Amino acid sequence: MKKYKVVFVVLMLMLGTPLIAQETGNSVLEQFKDTPSEKVYVSLNTSLLFTGEYLFYKVYCLNDKTKQPSDISTIAYVELISENTEVVFKHKIRLEKSRGQGDFFVPTTVPSGNYKLIAYTRWMKNGAMNRFFQEDISIINPYQTNQDAVLPDLSENVTSITENRATNGEEDKRFILETDKESYPKKSKVALSIQNFRGASGYGNYNISVRKKEDLNHRPKRSPQSYIEWHAEQMANAPIFYETIAFAPEGNGELLKGRIRANSSDLALASQPIAISIPGEDFQIKVVGTDSTGLFYINLSKDYAEPQAILQVLDAPKGSYTIEILKDPPLDYSGLQFGRFLMDTNMQDAIVRRSLHNQIENGYFAVKPDTLKLDALNDPYGGAYVETLDLDEYTRFKTLDETVVELVENVWTKRNKDKTVSFKVRSFDETYEESEYDAMVFVDGVLMPDQTELLEFDSRLIKTVNTVREKFAMGGTTYFGLINLVTKDGNYYDLINATGMTKIELDRPRLPKRYFAQSYTEDTNTRIPDFRDQLLWQPNVLLEGSQMGLDFFTSEVPGEYELRLEGFSIYGRPVAITKTITVE
Repeated sequence: MKKYKVVFVVLMLMLGTPLIAQETGNSVLEQFKDTPSEKVYVSLNTSLLFTGEYLFYKVYCLNDKTKQPSDISTIAYVELISENTEVVFKHKIRLEKSRGQGDFFVPTTVPSGNYKLIAYTRWMKNGAMNRFFQEDISIINPYQTNQDAVLPDLSENVTSITENRATNGEEDKRFILETDKESYPKKSKVALSIQNFRGASGYGNYNISVRKKEDLNHRPKRSPQSYIEWHAEQMANAPIFYETIAFAPEGNGELLKGRIRANSSDLALASQPIAISIPGEDFQIKVVGTDSTGLFYINLSKDYAEPQAILQVLDAPKGSYTIEILKDPPLDYSGLQFGRFLMDTNMQDAIVRRSLHNQIENGYFAVKPDTLKLDALNDPYGGAYVETLDLDEYTRFKTLDETVVELVENVWTKRNKDKTVSFKVRSFDETYEESEYDAMVFVDGVLMPDQTELLEFDSRLIKTVNTVREKFAMGGTTYFGLINLVTKDGNYYDLINATGMTKIELDRPRLPKRYFAQSYTEDTNTRIPDFRDQLLWQPNVLLEGSQMGLDFFTSEVPGEYELRLEGFSIYGRPVAITKTITVE
């Protein structure tokens, strides 16, 4: 038997309770009446996009009362809406310390047109939509023949309707961007220094974008300062505490709302334990209770890889209850006012150049990949060391029951008087006394409360048996031991079609990325073309001193490039500073 030493760790999976009794009525108003409203600002790399380009963005959430970063919400929503009110994308963004990030690649299926980017939190849905973040986005798709959405009518004056929106003079001379040169050759290194003369009031986590100045005349995006002023106009004479509360804030991760319905009149709805399993290698398990009407709420505070979940009513016969996930009503986009970007014949050369460069860049995407930041994913064993048995190293037995008896040390099964079966795990004190508590068993991270049916599970499907030998509690029940059976394909949850188990698809938050940064060294393959207009997108620029530096490299595209640092300080002060360099 191959063994791994296990260090003592106590796991506590505590029973969750409903967040609120219901989402309408005095109970909600009383609970959140002193919680102020909030706002979000989205910093973009551009407001004019072509097919094959990325919209990069960073979300900042602020408290309307304190004017500082908000700790009310931990989830934000970013949507792109077309003029016919269709949703092009809807991203769920996890906020860490009031900030989050995301991106959107513009596919060939998105037509040319004028769009609206909106952003909000669930808490903000208690207020009017005119207090959501709103930004005009224009998209050019040169691969579709119908360009009517961005072509002027005969009666329209192109010059007047494409006139740039005035930008506020938000430049703060106590923040400076400095580069080692003003002009650079192609494919050369740029050394950038951020100088902070504000002291601690300038500390913060910002974002920086380096992008070629636009050849096409279009409406520029909002700056943090101009957004604050615009939002103040929307808030004029409005209280900072919502008068009517219909949506609870997502203060501890994603909020799932559901209801159980009894399939017979003698079954109670109140205080029923609902288990939610999020499967996969980073599996999660939570148990919450229902209120008197069968409502329950689940907070998902950690990232996960598999966008699926399995819900079960514990301690109830199979088929006793039906579980339903309740969705928020859709937003009404009919009142959105869209900007009006229009093309003319003078833009032809710029459109052809940019489209060609985008095709070349996307053709070499494989050598310039972004990567997901997976280091924040959940540890399903709570930091405990795990005993792992790889069944490929042994002669396999037909059933799991035989495998446990013959191969899995410190684990056994027990037949109970009521003809059920329990899995048992031995403690670390080297005694052979049976624990009074049963073990908890999972298959690919899916909780299996009925362990009797597992005895005939085909062991040929199992790759490893992972065992944690510690005491823990969940759903008001104490267990000793955790066993996770990992199948060869790792997809047991896809095969589940059992009575009493409800499978749902999760709209998981976007995982943050580490964005590719081009560099040129002696080992760089210089034969790979480089036609980037976006030289740098860094969503997390942590400034905690008087200065900091970073490097980036120019591309083969000559022209003027804008370096732009944006965001909000730790005290909520808007920051936007720019500098221009030339690539020759």
